[in-house]
Amino acid sequence: MKALRAILAAAAALAVLALGAWGGGAFSAARAEAGGPARTHVVQDYPGRAEGGEIRIGDSLIVNGQPMQLSIFYTSDPVERVVEFYAGSFRDKGLVPIAKSEGQLGHVSVLDPSDGLQRFITALPAPGGQTMVMTGAVDPRKAPQLVTAARRAPFPVPEEHRAYLGYSSDDAGARADAGQFVTALAPQQIRDYYRRELLGRGFDERKGGSTPGLLQFAKSNGEAVTVAVQALSEREGAAVFVSQTRGDGR
Repeated sequence: MKALRAILAAAAALAVLALGAWGGGAFSAARAEAGGPARTHVVQDYPGRAEGGEIRIGDSLIVNGQPMQLSIFYTSDPVERVVEFYAGSFRDKGLVPIAKSEGQLGHVSVLDPSDGLQRFITALPAPGGQTMVMTGAVDPRKAPQLVTAARRAPFPVPEEHRAYLGYSSDDAGARADAGQFVTALAPQQIRDYYRRELLGRGFDERKGGSTPGLLQFAKSNGEAVTVAVQALSEREGAAVFVSQTRGDGR
């Protein structure tokens, strides 16, 4: 169960990291097509994918010391339907998936004894009423190297935080760091904090890309920070996901 919880937490944070990294140009589909290790087939293609198909984030990522492959696509289907489809697909292959829908997050994970890889699918709401689906495979035979001390994060973290968990990944010269935590601060206080702190560090906010739930900041050198904020209740508290990317890997 500890391994499952770690995979669930990592997948949730990596989904936000993928959005920020892709938007900042840190990972490119062109590189994924240009050689590298053979791509692992996660499971059958989802029939309700939106036009544009699959976006390959990386075929040879190293995330927290573990080899990982990531892709995302969008669908108009709800999270619950995506989870049901993939759980059924794994069962049809004779595997035993662990499926979970918790709030707005859906996740399916399975260990495939044929190659020892952990395959996973994470689904969560995206702007415009769509669902973003992240599919991937990770080699769990190497223990993940998670960061639990917020002071080691390359981005600012407010003092009023708890349950911090950090992640890192490298892909052909591009590095991404991500962290998630909860806080008693209200979502607007979090937005104000990151605007103040990041502007003081030389970042500019991408006004066209920012929304109340997702702030985007960048420097002229290509360094980018994405901050996703979700209210924990109607009155107070927030869950925060932060990702920072550096280098273009080209």
